[in-house]
Amino acid sequence: MRTCLIAFAFLLGVHAAPAAHAQAVPMAPGVLVDAGANRAFAADAAGFAQALSLDDGRTEWISRETAFPLLQRGDSLLALGRIDTRGVGIVLVLDAASGTIRDRIAFDLPEHVAASVMPTPKATFTVQAEASPQGARVFWREVAYPLRGALIPGEEGPRITEGAFELVLDAQRNLAVPLRGDVAAPLVLPPDLAADQQLPGLGERQFRALGDVAAMSSTPITDERLGAVWQWTVQARGGNDTLRGPRLPYAYLPFAVLGERLLYRTEPAGWLDDQGEVVQHGAQLVSWDLAGGRTQWQVDVLDLAYRGPMPP
Repeated sequence: MRTCLIAFAFLLGVHAAPAAHAQAVPMAPGVLVDAGANRAFAADAAGFAQALSLDDGRTEWISRETAFPLLQRGDSLLALGRIDTRGVGIVLVLDAASGTIRDRIAFDLPEHVAASVMPTPKATFTVQAEASPQGARVFWREVAYPLRGALIPGEEGPRITEGAFELVLDAQRNLAVPLRGDVAAPLVLPPDLAADQQLPGLGERQFRALGDVAAMSSTPITDERLGAVWQWTVQARGGNDTLRGPRLPYAYLPFAVLGERLLYRTEPAGWLDDQGEVVQHGAQLVSWDLAGGRTQWQVDVLDLAYRGPMPP
């Protein structure tokens, strides 16, 4: 009975937090969460955008082309598309309700840069977007590595190229306008909470949830199945009670607390089951029931890290 009362008080604390976002907001690269519409947008394991129901993880729609979700603007979802040509990129404008492609907006890049987030051993391309009065401002960064795939003392280090452009979204015409000079990328709050932002009694090191409506602390423990893991504990801002989250191989992962749901994006993991067989999964978006203490659903998402063989 006491457990139920604590869970109820915890959920009251979450719902007493700031109102749900009117549109999807980034939780992790390629993952946007819309608490108001009870859905998430995420790139699946193959790189296609998908809309997911937060109730059961059901796919509401999936894009016809590879698309990496960046930002929602009104009833449109902006996503990085795929183009097999260096020196140019493409932003897809999708209907957020159906996934239908409304427009394709090309943008210029240096001739050596490939606008693709798909993992490769030679370079990484990252991109983020923020709303602007004209539509959206997009920031990109490429880090290119030596062909050898490893940094060797005395040899040239990685080459970093970055830039930004404005997406002008107009009823008559959508276009990308390069931004010259030093344009600051969006401020990203650190996951760690400073001492004056922490919740009392939760733990020495605390992490912020999406929207800062709750905090999480993780404690190292030993798990028979996973070995050394971290026990997550979550507490809502404005509440005094804590609820136990999952046991994970990570002390921190990007996460959101949505009512009685803990939503987090996990990295690939593997372990031995009771029969000594290897069990493993790729990157996933996972929903955890805080009141019931169980996984509700899990969906494969795009793994942004290259894990294949390195060049000789």
